[in-house]
Amino acid sequence: MASGGTSSLGRSGALLGVAKLWFLVSAYAITVGLTHLVPPSVYGRYYVVARIVAVPNLVLVYTMLFAVSRPMAAQFEAGVPAYFALRRRGVKLAAGLGGVVSLAFFAAAAPLARLLRDADLAAPLAVVAPISLVYALYAVNLGTLNALRRFPFQASLDIFMATTKAALILGAAAAGASLAAVVGGFTAASVLSLLLSVLLVARVGPPAGADRSVQKAPPMAGFAGALVVFTICVNLLQSADVLIVKRYVASDLVGFYSSAQQVALVPLSLMNAVSLLLFPLVASLEGSGDRTKVAAYLSETMRVATLLLAFMASVGAAAAPEIQALLFPRAYGTAAGDLRLLVWGFSGIGFAITMAWVLNSTGRTRPALIVVALPLLAVGGLGLALVPAMGTAGAARTVLVAGGFAYVAAAWVLRRTFGARVPAAGYLKVAVCAVAVTAVAAVLPPMSGAGVAGKLLIVARLALLAAVFLGTAFVLRALTPDDLRRLRRGA
Repeated sequence: MASGGTSSLGRSGALLGVAKLWFLVSAYAITVGLTHLVPPSVYGRYYVVARIVAVPNLVLVYTMLFAVSRPMAAQFEAGVPAYFALRRRGVKLAAGLGGVVSLAFFAAAAPLARLLRDADLAAPLAVVAPISLVYALYAVNLGTLNALRRFPFQASLDIFMATTKAALILGAAAAGASLAAVVGGFTAASVLSLLLSVLLVARVGPPAGADRSVQKAPPMAGFAGALVVFTICVNLLQSADVLIVKRYVASDLVGFYSSAQQVALVPLSLMNAVSLLLFPLVASLEGSGDRTKVAAYLSETMRVATLLLAFMASVGAAAAPEIQALLFPRAYGTAAGDLRLLVWGFSGIGFAITMAWVLNSTGRTRPALIVVALPLLAVGGLGLALVPAMGTAGAARTVLVAGGFAYVAAAWVLRRTFGARVPAAGYLKVAVCAVAVTAVAAVLPPMSGAGVAGKLLIVARLALLAAVFLGTAFVLRALTPDDLRRLRRGA
């Protein structure tokens, strides 16, 4: 298949990165806006609903996206002859899975509210139930665009979804609507995004090699079934701590902890863009049969991912009180201690999830599942043991331990599977960069973030800490332009 209609890898990665960054900006606009528009207890309820609905919805999105993208991407060079058959099968599977999940979610709304000891959650949970069906169908179109390497269109869908969701949710909150109406903005945004995805797939059209007479398509259901279990674990890794906190901690404290968790998820969320880009590319590399090339490429990917995650985590942890003061009302500053631990924990989890998607892209679903299931068990076990006695501090420590465990497990599995690894010198350079940030932050005076001037000073502080990390990395040659060029050529 001709590649002239697709973007270069560098531009594609940049577009997906920008889209994911915009998605994050919109998510934080919702978070920051709601913390200023509603009381902490209401924000805590909103965030719990958002994390609960994220589990089935993101499971369906990623399952269907990659279940469609993987077999299509494997036929990319041949023009995707099974395009129509794969699309038909994807829509049928999405309608079946999404419909069942939506009905089950609607029926479970009241029991979930009782389990979490908050009857006010029942109506909002019922309102977001239809999103599962909508998201499943939306993901078929997203997977199609991903497999055909129409990354600009894929990025535009992310941006549209994020913008519409933020506008509708914040608009409802500003109007003083009920929590059910506020989360209803999410449901409406998902429907509008589905409609746009239909239009974009129609605009792209079938690839040149697509053949309507091809009725037999590569298997999808088995791979989708494995992905369902995998993505359930992935999304519970991002939600289990909040759900445990909700069951055992007062509502206001849930709101405070939720704000810190939302900030701590930034590194993990940005790595999702890397996963979307790596999935079809690693699948193609694996198909070439050149294991040496795969190992070298993944080794570079692991090293760069580790450095970038450490960059975000070290700055976030070193400036945790200032970040809380910059984004949220004063009362939310009590969660700064939790943020320091959470941002490191979720960075480790983000690395593990990204590398698990790499394993999935080559059909190695069992080791991918192990990489995410083990830290999930750690979160559940430690969380249930620590949160009842220690509250949110116990949850933050749980995530920190699970994140370290997740990173080690992922790195070990990739070394065993592909021979990919980060050299010891690479880890040492990352550690020096992180220590430099911590040391500089320790000598800087605390900042309250009062007024516009105070917030600008916090932004300057964050810029300084970022410059310290990047400057140290430059001096140590932890990351060079040649490294980035090799990653681009390797794909």
